Amino acid sequence: MQWIKKVYEAAGLTQYPLGKHFAELQSQFGGSVVLCLDVSGSMAADRLPQAKEGCRRFLTEALAAGYSVAGLLWHHDVEGYTELDRDRCAMDQLFAGARAGGSNDIVPALHVSERMLVGRTGDRVIAIFGDGDLGDPASARREANRIASQGIRVITCGLGDASAEELSAISTETDHVARVARQENIADSIADMARGLRRK
Repeated sequence: MQWIKKVYEAAGLTQYPLGKHFAELQSQFGGSVVLCLDVSGSMAADRLPQAKEGCRRFLTEALAAGYSVAGLLWHHDVEGYTELDRDRCAMDQLFAGARAGGSNDIVPALHVSERMLVGRTGDRVIAIFGDGDLGDPASARREANRIASQGIRVITCGLGDASAEELSAISTETDHVARVARQENIADSIADMARGLRRK
């Protein structure tokens, strides 16, 4: 039995071309985030597999919230990164292939992240996970403050109290305590950083 009497044959709404202001409207929702994963030597053994899982979950949450996402691997330098995108394929490959080695210096990662985010519209975020220190704390704080002055937010999560406290020195979040991951919940803690993304 046909319960509706009128048959609608018009083209669906999504078949019409997008208006010239669509990009501007879209920019008010979501934004862009660079997820930076520590791959220094101390992340070896069982830490890195958990972190990779957390990154995969973070990507899922960020993409669902309307963000373009890039992945970045850091130690004393930048080991590798992807460009901002809504297609997660390259990011999944980057994190899946991550190997631990090296020491810590967050400044190169901040510079690469800044390059990707400058000129983007919407919420702009650098999300950093680490299990150690920043490298040179004074340089890291100086660069993070400079980047924050451009409207780019920095959120951090550290493995253990000492690392969390160290990384929180460059966080722009002022209304929370340092995000602390424990050995048994690394994946959950990285994924939970997605809650720091602004949903409008």
